Amino acid sequence: MSENIPYELNTRFKKLGIDFPFMIAPMVGLSHVAFRELIKSYIPKNLNALRFTEMLSTRRIPNEKLETTNELKIAHNETYFIPQLLGNEEKFIAPSIEKLIDKNPWGFDINMGCPVSHTLKHNWGVRLMGSKDYASQIVRIVKKYSKIPVSVKLRGGIGEGEDFEYLYSFVSSLEDAGADFLTIHARTRAQKHSGDANWQLVADVRNKLKIPIIANGNIQTAQDAIELLRIYGVDGAMIARAATARPWILWQISELLGNEETPLGYEGFKAPCTPEEEGAEYIKACLKLISIMSDYFQNEEYILEKFRFFAATGARWFQFGHHFWRLTMKAKSVHQLRESIIDFGNSCENPMSTKIKMI
Repeated sequence: MSENIPYELNTRFKKLGIDFPFMIAPMVGLSHVAFRELIKSYIPKNLNALRFTEMLSTRRIPNEKLETTNELKIAHNETYFIPQLLGNEEKFIAPSIEKLIDKNPWGFDINMGCPVSHTLKHNWGVRLMGSKDYASQIVRIVKKYSKIPVSVKLRGGIGEGEDFEYLYSFVSSLEDAGADFLTIHARTRAQKHSGDANWQLVADVRNKLKIPIIANGNIQTAQDAIELLRIYGVDGAMIARAATARPWILWQISELLGNEETPLGYEGFKAPCTPEEEGAEYIKACLKLISIMSDYFQNEEYILEKFRFFAATGARWFQFGHHFWRLTMKAKSVHQLRESIIDFGNSCENPMSTKIKMI
């Protein structure tokens, strides 16, 4: 981090070379190359922030082409990105890492938190939390083939409620297996993505381990992210769905920390902060995302599908978000989608809510 930032964040992440411990989560259907580049476009020039891919099946990666498989595409000279691996078998994990390492990722992340059924039937995702020995072996396998940092993203509980003693035993085994840092989605498997996140649970885990511990879950504002470090004492904050509504949230965080540098192309401007400013910037961000998508994805239907999902996720923070989403569903082409968004932006203000109820 630049020495211009007056508030230095003294976290365990420093030993991994990360001075700005705020990052964007792996999200299925969202964290593709175009979204990661959209996020990058709002990061101040003097900062580097980690951005995760969506979860990638290690059973599929060895037989897919990095240049043509949309989920695997990497931007030209992309840095500070982390592929998230989904899998549990060395015969698939090893060739997956070998293929991805050529693209110079910052690290690899292991998914141990996904609660959806198609991952559970393979003993992937959150089901790996059912056996600390089995999960630890997965970490050792990834470490065996990776010379760069290896992390694990997991949940605060594997059932209806929390069991701190089991969670502590589980994460301790991951630390012993060589995990370089952990991200805890502070909700249980039963909660999925809804309800409040128990940030204190993450803090309690952090106080018992030596490696960096990152909090994830219900981080909706820049203030939320900074509060996690200043009040709860965790080592970093991972923002997920709120980043689809506020792609500029990392810029907001850096401003609150006293950083005066701006993203490229925003010299002389401050990060959007009022409901009206954020509403106006959202329209610009949507148009920017469509442009980036068109650079990386050739299939028009794919672009429409991914943009609609982006809008369905993030538009809920805005006063007329449902109307905006409906416009995206009616568009029959990328050109029509772009024109509809421009007309929407010109015809009405669309102020943003600070927070919404997560469902």
